Amino acid sequence: MRHLAVLFLFVLGVSAVLAVAESGAKTQVCVAKLDNNGSVVSPTVVRDDLIKFLDKTKNSQAEGVPVDTSIPGEALKAAKEKNCEYVVTTNVTEEHSDTGYTGGLAGVNMQTFYVTVEFHVLKVSDGTEVTKGAAKASDRGSAQNAIIATTKKIAEKVNDSIKK
Repeated sequence: MRHLAVLFLFVLGVSAVLAVAESGAKTQVCVAKLDNNGSVVSPTVVRDDLIKFLDKTKNSQAEGVPVDTSIPGEALKAAKEKNCEYVVTTNVTEEHSDTGYTGGLAGVNMQTFYVTVEFHVLKVSDGTEVTKGAAKASDRGSAQNAIIATTKKIAEKVNDSIKK
């Protein structure tokens, strides 16, 4: 009977350890709205896509948490309130478009949008910068699509920086 009780406690302990390991595997990363610097792109849509890519990046250690501001100081404060370990801020530093002819019989004049999005990752506990960088993309559909293309690149860089 004593062996059965010890075995039961052992199985219960292993189950508890596995449950804690599974639930605690992700690091909470708050993501602020995009500072779009007057661009027509939606700051909320870009933030939500960045969260989606953070959560779905291969071997992701991050769990994205939305923050409803684009101002870095306010984002850091909100991240503390939400118990995040890191906060990510993004801003559009370049946005322009060019038009050009595509070849072929139809010869269509198409507009291509070019964007650069800068990002900063801060450690919430002390506000120190963990990493920063920029991602560039282009799209023939819209500036919004080009900026969303940068979020996948940014999510990969953020995940790499919080693994360290």
